[in-house]
Amino acid sequence: MKILVIGATGYVGSHVAKAFGRRGHEVAGLARNAGTAERLAAAGIAAHDGSIDGREALSAAVAGFDVVAMAAMVPFEDELEIMTAMVAGCQKGGVRHLLFTSGTGVLSIEAKDGAWSQYTFAEDDPYPFPARHNRAVRIQTETVVREGSTDRLSTYVIRPPLIYGNAGSIQIPQIFESARKTGAACYLGFGLNLYSAVHVEDLAEAYCLAVEKGKPGALYHTVCGEANFRSIAEAVATVVGCGTKSLDYEEACALWGDVWVDLALAVNSRSIAKRAVEELGWKPRHLDVIDDIRNGSYRQNFEAGLSEFTWASHG
Repeated sequence: MKILVIGATGYVGSHVAKAFGRRGHEVAGLARNAGTAERLAAAGIAAHDGSIDGREALSAAVAGFDVVAMAAMVPFEDELEIMTAMVAGCQKGGVRHLLFTSGTGVLSIEAKDGAWSQYTFAEDDPYPFPARHNRAVRIQTETVVREGSTDRLSTYVIRPPLIYGNAGSIQIPQIFESARKTGAACYLGFGLNLYSAVHVEDLAEAYCLAVEKGKPGALYHTVCGEANFRSIAEAVATVVGCGTKSLDYEEACALWGDVWVDLALAVNSRSIAKRAVEELGWKPRHLDVIDDIRNGSYRQNFEAGLSEFTWASHG
């Protein structure tokens, strides 16, 4: 099949493109400018010129592909308009499968003290808490995608938790950065709060399985374990050779920025992948984020860049 990955130069999208390629599919990445085309070529991915700016541009971009995977990061406020247009473009252009990358941030429960929450959610479980801003916006987008299935187009929402592996992630590098800035690997409050986690290669496999086995309109979680932020910080500290430090909410916002803290750190977001396991036969191979930090890709990445790691000075 002909596969178009939007965001193929990014962390998730690049792994999705590789996963489809390993299955023998013809994979292209959307190139919105010459720089993106060059990065795609360097990664061995064909470049497909196009844009996600506007309904007509999207229709033209997706036409002729069997599968379109949306893995680009765009502002929450823009997702609904973009995905509404993309669903229409896929319906018009004869696309057979459309995948949208969401995230379990929609399940986040505030934890400004870093306390643990007992609540965890499978796909489509009731969510009995006040909706945070990102949930209110993104659930609308998920709904548009899921309801976009027709007798010719099958749509799916992939909702990953904290993504790790191959030295990438959003949260883990920020904790390494806290060690560089402060001399200690930092966490919030008790540090017992967490996002469930998935290795990026296992996540990419779920996209392929959704196309092969998924039910139109389905939502799929991808979870292979969980570790709280204090344990992650302790693993980072072992690699760096420093101590750990608990920050209160105001200190965390001063270090990392309040927007990032509110979305990614001062919450619990626990999930299970019941539907993905049962319907897709999804079986993650990577199960230990802590070991990956202590002995795997993160340690290797840190040691490779050690000459650039500068300790904060303390007066």
